[in-house]
Amino acid sequence: MDHRSLRLTPGASAAHKEGLTVKRTPTTLFLAFAIVLSSFGPSARAQSNLNTETKAKTEIVDRLNKKETRIKVKLRNGSEMKGRITQTAENSFTLTDEKTSNKSDIAYADVVNVEGRGMSKKKKTFIAIGAGAAIFAAAAAYAITHIWD
Repeated sequence: MDHRSLRLTPGASAAHKEGLTVKRTPTTLFLAFAIVLSSFGPSARAQSNLNTETKAKTEIVDRLNKKETRIKVKLRNGSEMKGRITQTAENSFTLTDEKTSNKSDIAYADVVNVEGRGMSKKKKTFIAIGAGAAIFAAAAAYAITHIWD
């Protein structure tokens, strides 16, 4: 039995190196792209925080102007507070608990979400439309079943 080592011809060696180069180029580009984008991450999160803060401030001021002061606020630490908006400032607002009358100053930056308490006008409208449709369907069914009586 003859044992020979496997030798690559010069042409095969070049083709092999070219194949590795073709495979390395996308990997290198991907890594370069990932490194460049990783530097934008913190600034994007800071922009997101500014947008959240601006939205919260706008929502609070609008609700106070409309006299819709009863709200539920979800904070960044995960807690929720309910009460009435009693005062607004440049960077914070005051929320007064209706049961205990305790006042809490809350920074707009700490707010994740602001919701009105109770049902929104949109929900009430959909309920009214649904009730009207149900009454119409019941009247139509009654009329169809008793038309030949």
